[in-house]
Amino acid sequence: MNKPKFAVLGTGNSGQTFAADITLKGYSVNLAEVPQFQTALTAIEKKGGIEISGHAGQGFAKLNMITTDLAEAIKGVNIIIIGGSAYAHEPFSKALAKHFEDSQYIFFTSNFGALRFHRWMKEAGVTTRVTPVESMSLLYATRALEPGVVACIGVKNGLPVAALPASRTQAFLEMIKPVFPQFTAADNVWATSVNNLNPIVHPPMVLFNAGRIESTGGKGWNLYADGATESVARMMLAMDEERMSLLRPVSKSGIAFKDAFEALYKGYGVAKKSLSETLRQSPIHGDRAFPAPSSVDTRYINEDLPFGLAPWSSIARMWKMPVPNIDAVVQTASTMLGIDYFTKGLTVKDLGIEGMKPADVKAFIE
Repeated sequence: MNKPKFAVLGTGNSGQTFAADITLKGYSVNLAEVPQFQTALTAIEKKGGIEISGHAGQGFAKLNMITTDLAEAIKGVNIIIIGGSAYAHEPFSKALAKHFEDSQYIFFTSNFGALRFHRWMKEAGVTTRVTPVESMSLLYATRALEPGVVACIGVKNGLPVAALPASRTQAFLEMIKPVFPQFTAADNVWATSVNNLNPIVHPPMVLFNAGRIESTGGKGWNLYADGATESVARMMLAMDEERMSLLRPVSKSGIAFKDAFEALYKGYGVAKKSLSETLRQSPIHGDRAFPAPSSVDTRYINEDLPFGLAPWSSIARMWKMPVPNIDAVVQTASTMLGIDYFTKGLTVKDLGIEGMKPADVKAFIE
């Protein structure tokens, strides 16, 4: 089989890391960005590529193409990676709707990207056989120090992924395994989105450390090492039980939060006696590259609420399943930031599953 070719869309932390890592492994990568965010792209182009250090590799990655022409970037490639936040999923997908080629895969990092993509393409009348694929979370713990310079602090040893439909997962894994041997098959995209752990860990730490964040501007302390106290961890565990109750009717491949760090970061020695100790003593998450946010209005809230907790809450209401702790965090964030995340976040309608029972969802995605 010929080597797969890649397009990475987005120049944030994840986009630059994906592009550099894949290139240094010997594969062709086109890096693209929309014109309104081309500042970082221009800087990368001037450097001639991306310098990466840390756990994902060391070296200078000279990319095959650097462009703001999205259609040109995906021409002839096998795998398209959306290397940005959940907010980037929709604009990139819709911009490319008329340019996809048969047998291409488009890869999202959780946040119901696959289900939403299916809905967008259906609404746009796209008949091209392009398959959305989703991972449970980002493979890397990474930061772009500046455009074209990336430091990767950690890489997950195993990461569940699934295609929509799930019957295409194995074909995707066979293509990408030489590049990312860490990828393993999840049951389906329900497992990858409802098993995303960021909405469990990030919002409680931010909201219940809000006073410290606002009084210090996030300076002089670390959100994980200092903010994941025992009482905050208890809230996470209560939310996680509710999340697992939404997961089980459709997927059996979920990971409970208390076991997740040991499962995903084997070899890093992160697992401790309690969840609080695990979070506070993690050599990855306690790294100085991950400081506390300077404001409560952070991506830990404005991404993990609308694309994580809000759709979980919407699913729970549809299935009449109580999730009081998840709802409490959504309401607290809504009050603190003056945004009604129950209505501004994703709903079952946005996911294309409105009115579906668990068995209907399972049949739809498999």
